[in-house]
Order: sequence, then structure tokens, then C-alpha cells
Amino acid sequence: MIKRMCMLATISLSLALVLCLSQTGYSKETVKNSFFSIKLSVTNCFLLPCDDGYLLIDTSYKDQYGKFLKELAKIDVDVSEIRYVLLTHHHDDHAGFIAELIDNNPEITVIVHEADLAWLAAGQNNEDAAPLNGCIHVLLGLFGAFHDFGFPGYIVRETDIILTGDDDELLPSIGVDGVILYTPGHTDDSVSVVTTDGDAFVGDLAMNFLKICCIKYRPIFVHDMPQVRESWERVLDAGAVTIYPAHGRPFNAEKLEME
Repeated sequence: MIKRMCMLATISLSLALVLCLSQTGYSKETVKNSFFSIKLSVTNCFLLPCDDGYLLIDTSYKDQYGKFLKELAKIDVDVSEIRYVLLTHHHDDHAGFIAELIDNNPEITVIVHEADLAWLAAGQNNEDAAPLNGCIHVLLGLFGAFHDFGFPGYIVRETDIILTGDDDELLPSIGVDGVILYTPGHTDDSVSVVTTDGDAFVGDLAMNFLKICCIKYRPIFVHDMPQVRESWERVLDAGAVTIYPAHGRPFNAEKLEME
């Protein structure tokens, strides 16, 4: 009986993940009239006004570019208005259509951490992170059975910007009031943006996602959990008030202090 109940629970969790990952509905959110949040599949991408256009934080899976253009049209933004793209890290749900986007607007400047470069060029996710717990292991095993984690590779150009650590000058220089922090833990190339208003765009450093697996705002894949917590502290010390994760809804930054 117990074995049967465990099997049913696993099937239910797997179905929940399939349904969650198959969602492609439009979700536009204007926060304090300062930026847009666009949901593509399970990835939240953020569009921040900058000088003469917009800074885009992250892309989504490689098959979401067409959807992205439709979402831009709904908020009356043309792809030609995107001046910069900052990738929080290289995984396919964050960099999946970066190559196609740049092909369509070569004037965009891509901002990436130096540890991104090899994986980004290869169009592959690194494999040095592990599922957070057994529940995540089961669900991601199911997802991996039908999902190709590869994506069209992108080779950084001379006009792009390569980060080596924290940067408190780049964003103000392009008209965005905030700082870029090097926040490893989920991956060794992860970066976050914290604005002077306390908005923290953290990629996968924290999540509000798959709570059924008791993640407690932690990444579902972890390279180094103590490093994740250190990076949380750095985001909080930078003045984060609201966390805007790439997966799940925004939440109060104080919740990270309680974890």
C-alpha cells in the first residue's frame, strides 16, 4: 500500500511539472511603471527602460522567440528598441534564443559573465549542479526525457560586455539606476541586478516555484548551496526589497533572511 501511494505521488508530481512547463500564456506586469515582466514558458524575462530603449534581462527557451515578439507587440515595444541583453547565466531557459535575437537585432549589446563564454558558445548547460532534493530529481528526470537542453550557441562579440565580478558603474552609464552583483551558487556564472528602488532580478539564485517539492525559495538545481546563501546575503546587503525570480512570482526579500 505504501509503495503504491508513493508511486501515485510521484506520478502526480510529474504531471504537475509537465503542466507547469507546458504553459506559454502571456503575463505582463508593470511594476511602479518602471519595467515589464514577460513570462515565456516558465521563465520570467524583464524589460527595463534604459537610455534610448530597453535592457532585457534573460531570454527563454530557444522555441520562445516568436512568442517573445508577440508579447513585445502587446506592450507596444519593437525588438529594435532593445539596446542591451543581460544574461543572468547560460542555461537554456535563460539564453535559449539569444542567438536568434542578436541575428534579428545585431545592434544589441550582450552583457555576460566571463564564466558564461564557453557554455554559451557551445549552446550547452553545464553539468556541475545537482537537483536540490529527491522530489526535484524525479520531476527533472521526467522533464529531461522529452526536453532537449541544447540551444543555438552564441559567440560573444567585441561589442559585447564581459563581466568579471561586481559592477556598479555599467548600469548607471546606460540609464539604469542599479548595480550588477556576481552571485554564484546556482551556477558559477550567475549574476543579479539590484536597482536603487530595491528591485532584485536574481535569475535562478532564488525561486518561487515548485513549492510542492519544499524548495523554500532555493534553486531547484544547486552548484554550491553555502555559496547560494552567501549570494543571498550580498543581494540583501545591496538593498533588495523585492525579489523578482526567473521562475515564480515576486516575493519579499526578507523571506530569504528566514531561510
